Amino acid sequence: MAESAQPHPAGVHRYEPLVPAAAALVGGILAGEYLGGPILLWCLIALAAVVAWVLMLRRRAPARPLLVLLIVLVVAAGAARYRSAVDPPPDDVARLVPEGSRIVVLEGVVVDSPKPSRPPSDVFLPTLPYYVRTSMKLDVSRACIEGTWYPARGRVHTTVRQPPPDDASTVPNLGDRVHVTGRLMRPMGPSNPGSFDVAAYFRRQGVRATLSTDHWEAVRVVEPAAAPLRWAVGAMGRWAVHRFEAMPSQEGRAVAAAIVLGRRDLLRFDAGQADAEDIERAFIVTGTAHFLAVSGFCVGLAAGVVLLVMRIVGAGPKVTAAGVFAVVMAYAMMTELRPPVVRAAILIAILCLAWATGREGQRLNSLAAAVIVVLVIRPGDLFTSSFQLSFAVVLGMFWLVVKIEQVVFRRAADPLEEKAVPAPGAFSVPQYARRTASLSMAAALVAVPLSANQFHLVSWLAPVASVLLAPLAFLLVAGSMALVVLGAPAAWLGDLLAAVPDGMARAIVGVVDAMSRIPGGHIYAARFSGGWLIVTYGLLAAWVWRERLGLSRRRLAIAVLAAVAVFLWTGGHPAPAGVRATFLSVGSANTNLVELPNGRVLLYDAGSSLSYARAGEGAVAPALWSRGVERVDAIFLSHAHFDHFKDVLPLVERFGVRQVFVPPTFLRRRLTVDDAVIRALLDRGTRVTYFSAGDTLAGTGGVTVRGVWPRGEVALDHEINNGSLVLEMTDRGRRLLLAGDIEPLAIAALLEAEPGLRADALLWPHHGHAPDEVRSLVRHTGANVAVISAASGWDPPVLPGWLTADGVMCYHTGRDGAVTVQLSPAGVRAGTFRSQPGAGIDSGIEQAPRGDCPWVSQGPL
Repeated sequence: MAESAQPHPAGVHRYEPLVPAAAALVGGILAGEYLGGPILLWCLIALAAVVAWVLMLRRRAPARPLLVLLIVLVVAAGAARYRSAVDPPPDDVARLVPEGSRIVVLEGVVVDSPKPSRPPSDVFLPTLPYYVRTSMKLDVSRACIEGTWYPARGRVHTTVRQPPPDDASTVPNLGDRVHVTGRLMRPMGPSNPGSFDVAAYFRRQGVRATLSTDHWEAVRVVEPAAAPLRWAVGAMGRWAVHRFEAMPSQEGRAVAAAIVLGRRDLLRFDAGQADAEDIERAFIVTGTAHFLAVSGFCVGLAAGVVLLVMRIVGAGPKVTAAGVFAVVMAYAMMTELRPPVVRAAILIAILCLAWATGREGQRLNSLAAAVIVVLVIRPGDLFTSSFQLSFAVVLGMFWLVVKIEQVVFRRAADPLEEKAVPAPGAFSVPQYARRTASLSMAAALVAVPLSANQFHLVSWLAPVASVLLAPLAFLLVAGSMALVVLGAPAAWLGDLLAAVPDGMARAIVGVVDAMSRIPGGHIYAARFSGGWLIVTYGLLAAWVWRERLGLSRRRLAIAVLAAVAVFLWTGGHPAPAGVRATFLSVGSANTNLVELPNGRVLLYDAGSSLSYARAGEGAVAPALWSRGVERVDAIFLSHAHFDHFKDVLPLVERFGVRQVFVPPTFLRRRLTVDDAVIRALLDRGTRVTYFSAGDTLAGTGGVTVRGVWPRGEVALDHEINNGSLVLEMTDRGRRLLLAGDIEPLAIAALLEAEPGLRADALLWPHHGHAPDEVRSLVRHTGANVAVISAASGWDPPVLPGWLTADGVMCYHTGRDGAVTVQLSPAGVRAGTFRSQPGAGIDSGIEQAPRGDCPWVSQGPL
């Protein structure tokens, strides 16, 4: 033991056997995900490896073959553990809904307490609560179908389509057993390119079914505190939140609860200059979102508070380790054992054990041990960005901290010998401040490339912002710990202690808000692939070990410049050969991406279902980024209905839109937000221009973009839909018609006003309404392809039979996902994002459309 505590001389290899074991476990989980296979097969492979290892050991085989067999054993065990977590049991609750959905009553224990969603502030929504959702998770024990109870197991993501009731006593708590009546279904995969795959995420977390209900009356607590340990954890969390109510300002309470306890659902305030949504957005664009969500960083701050106190009082390593361990475990329970906190708590617990035993020098071994423990408990966490960020940041800090101190603070050191996280010892204010700043910069440098890869956001301010916020966050955590622990005995003492975290929380808001307003502080990157992620981390590693690798500063600078040049040369938006229109799946609403051969990018409408509050950032923006789109040249808003313009502001902010076209019928003051959306666009520096029948868009190359509607008295009808802007796009003789929401009266008037109107493909007006009148529009234009932009609902959509009789191929975004239509002189090509049987209309999937129109009916283009 004494020898292990001695420092290793330079160049001597440390024996850290858990590092290859952790790598093998990661490989096994990846094999279980991408190779699949039954659990029994992987168990047999593991057993065979054990038998072979024993036989070779008895024959005194060399160490290398024995090590290979051990690695095979860990890989097979990891794959088996992963398959055991994701493979459904015989009585899995998801087996009750092999297809579609059904009404059931589930009985289960609440394992993730109810938390409401918050609508974004930059989205136009009516003042109605139905777009607010409250989500929780249940561990199901049985299910009732049509009055009969059946055994059922599994974790179910449950959504109540209402905000929590005012009476908190009616809301179930963590650990309560409940009955929930609702619609059970399997999670659906993404409907648009680039969108987050919620179904895959749920599956990797062991969630194979979702339950949705409209009212809280469908949720009933049948056994309070049925799971005592979970209920106790939830009680600690509620008690901590209650202690935060002593803070004098609403802003301070909300931000402190979000940073310290991870309760972003409580982030609701309006301080006059900025509200909670604005501040949350400011954290994101400055690259400091990890401050706003309880994570390993917050756990590290809590541990740092205890470590600082122990250093000041001169406590020994064992006492310090015990104190840090106790506080971190209590802190984890106050956050309801959230996965990021549990991961960090495991890592810190292992580090505490290393401190107590004198093995704190084995940093990689400790990190590998934490990886093994976390992945054995929750193997699906490997695929989450939270897990990847947590351990990538810690791994990077092991070496980056010392390199940053060497460059910034001129402290020469060997990054392989200096401890990134110092063991308990003497306290020094300059050293502590220097190390805190270095840790913050290192964390930001490691997190920025991964954020660019997964979230398409690059913030140049992240390292600076992290350094500025770290001491404030440290004081906030310290003050919150004092408030929770010491403020309970006396109300006056709690009020006195609450001033510190309240002030620190408001100071953090001020810093983040000011930095978010710095011009050019962040950019959105459309394509930062996994390959570029590897290149970036490789260059970062070359910088850290430059001296050991024998690289000169000049060569390293040349490599960085070359990588930047290649990235800029290969990036950007590849223009299609002809007009390409993508009808995105955004519910019963409309958003269409149009790409022109000269590289220009247009959007026709920017709306989504009102219940899809964050479609702009969650569906539309990822779809554009997946196509390499970083800038949208113009947006056309067809008319003043929410489902056609509500997401325009998030898209303007992300894609630098400087021109928005609206029809003259837009500002009719029929809705309270008619002029509000125009004012918001003008405030952001976006030009708003009228576009109507007879107008033509300039700068489109060989493509003609022409307005064909609105016109005449019909467009001024009391029905807003009849004033929709209708666009005709012509490319080398092929035409696309985007018809907005025009109703039968406007359709008839349009056909009368445009007798020569033609189209090879068209957007079905008003989300599939008026099939008879649309048939006349299809016949008049000679369209071969029609696309309905609408939600599918609980049942598959029923489409009119005349489509097959007329040889028209019709797609439905609610059923088929995003639909792409591309014009070319040879005809029209079309494809769906969801490649699935039955995507056509009855037998029409086998029937080619009229004319010389080559048809591709399945798969993305």
